[in-house]
Amino acid sequence: MMRGALSFAASAVLGVAMSATAARAAPPQWGGSLTLSSNHLLRGVSRSSNDPALSAQLQVQSDAGWLASLWASTSRPRTQDSTTVEFAATLGYARPLSQDWTVVGSFTHYEKPWGYRPGFYRYDEFTADLHWRESLLLSVSYSPDTSRYAPLYGPVWNRDAWTYEATWQQPLRAHLRAWIGGGYYDLSQLFDEGYWYGSLGLGWRQGRWQLDASYVVPDHRARQLSYPGAARRRVLGSLSISF
Repeated sequence: MMRGALSFAASAVLGVAMSATAARAAPPQWGGSLTLSSNHLLRGVSRSSNDPALSAQLQVQSDAGWLASLWASTSRPRTQDSTTVEFAATLGYARPLSQDWTVVGSFTHYEKPWGYRPGFYRYDEFTADLHWRESLLLSVSYSPDTSRYAPLYGPVWNRDAWTYEATWQQPLRAHLRAWIGGGYYDLSQLFDEGYWYGSLGLGWRQGRWQLDASYVVPDHRARQLSYPGAARRRVLGSLSISF
């Protein structure tokens, strides 16, 4: 989902959750993707200094409901930094509650080992997702060790942070879907406030190829709690191939 603004890619976690529990006798399923995006966004804020980003994901799903993935993306949060690579490793478990509802719990560890102050970008997240069919995704995430920079506060290290998100996906016709989503990033333990963000977009899929376009809007407080120029309204485009 995988780490940018709310988008069709984020709500596609639903497909992982459903397929992971669909066939109890099946062997583990492996897959992955390679994505070129016009920006690397995390909760409405650029992690690539508004430059294009290349990311890759490898995932496995067991017949018992266990999920695991490894994700990597080019990253440059500060304009004065060199472009390096950011990683995320996830382990989760999906359980159907009924024919229509599925719950997914996961743990993700983030690393940026070759960046400036790598410890500043090292953190963990615990996430609970609730899915309804292939349409609705509700998500809550908690991090016990988030570090961030804000112009008015400077760098703040290792504090609690919460994220709340909701995404609705609607099929329009063959191969074409639309989505709308929003979220709130609660940084009150770091800066005594947080910010809202949202997106509206279209996704087209044909075979192994997927093309997404969305309009991403963080609120004005995101600009106050991010590196200069990282939080603004923008159009985000991405092209992915799955394998």
